[in-house]
Amino acid sequence: MDNSLTYLFITALSYPFIALYNAGAASFRTSQNLRFPMAIAFGSNILNILGNIFFIFTLNLGVAGAALSTLLSRIINAAIILILLKQPKQDLYIDSYLCIRPKFQGIQQILKIGIPTGIENGTFQFGKLVIQSTVSTMGTTAIAAQAMVAMLESFACQASIGIGLGMMSIVGKCVGAKEYEQARHYTILLTKCAWIACFICCATILFPIKQITSLAGMEAESAKLAIWLTRIVFTYKMIFWTPYFLPSYGSKAAGDVKFSMITSTLPMWICRVVVTIFLVHTFHMGPLAVWIGMGADWTIRSFIFLARFKSNKWLEHKVI
Repeated sequence: MDNSLTYLFITALSYPFIALYNAGAASFRTSQNLRFPMAIAFGSNILNILGNIFFIFTLNLGVAGAALSTLLSRIINAAIILILLKQPKQDLYIDSYLCIRPKFQGIQQILKIGIPTGIENGTFQFGKLVIQSTVSTMGTTAIAAQAMVAMLESFACQASIGIGLGMMSIVGKCVGAKEYEQARHYTILLTKCAWIACFICCATILFPIKQITSLAGMEAESAKLAIWLTRIVFTYKMIFWTPYFLPSYGSKAAGDVKFSMITSTLPMWICRVVVTIFLVHTFHMGPLAVWIGMGADWTIRSFIFLARFKSNKWLEHKVI
C-alpha cells in the first residue's frame, strides 16, 4: 500500500502536464498535423523507459523511480508541445502565453462536452477497479492469465482508437460546416477502416498467441488459460467491439455527449460489473466471467449506438 501511495502521489503531480500536452496535441490534430503529437509521444515513451532504467536500476529508487520517470517524461512532453505551439510557421500558433485570457462563454461550451465525457471515463475506470478487485480473489493462475489477456486486448484496439481520434476531428469539421451527409459518410467509412484494423490486429495476436505467452515467461497453467481466453475474447471482439466504439467518437464530435455518457455508463455497470460479480460468486466461472460481462456490454452498446446513428438524432446538437 505504501508503494501504491508513493506512485500515486508522484504521478499525480504530472496531471497538469498531461492536460497541457493533450490541449496542444489537439490543436495540432485540428490543423491536420498528426506528425508532431506522434513524434512527441514516441519520444516520451523512449524517455520513460530510459528513465525507469536509470532511476530503478542505477539509483535504486524502486517505485518512486518509476513514478519520477513518468513525471519527468510528461513534463518534457508538455514543454515541447508548448514550444512548438509558439512557432509562427504552424497553422495554429500562440503569440504569447501571457496574453491568454479566459473566455467564459467558450469555457462553458467546452465544459458541456468535457463534463459528460469526464463522467463517462471516470465511471468506466471505477468500474474497471471494481472488476479488478473481483479478479484479485481468483488466485495467481487466473490473475496472471487475466492480466495477459487484458494487455493483449488493449493492444489490439490501439489502431482503431487512433482512427477514432481522427474521426472526431473530421466529423467535427463536417458538423461545424453543416455538412451532415459528409459527417455520416466519414463516420461509416472510418468505422469500416477501424473494423478492418481491429480484425488485422486481433488476427496478428491470435496466430502467435502460444509464442507470446511463452515469451512472457508464463507458467504452463496460466499460459493455457490465457490462450483459451484470448481466442474467445478476440473472436468476439472482431465482431462487436468496433460497431459500439467507433460511432461513439462521431457522436461526441457532433456534441451528442450526454447520450454517449448514459449509454456507456449504464451497460458498463449492469453488464461488466453486476454480471461479472454474479457469475464469479454464483457460478465460480473465474476470469471468463469478466469477458462474458464485457462481451455483453459490447453487444448491447453496439445495437444502441447503431440505432442512434441510423436515427440521425446525434446530428441535432449544436456545440458552437
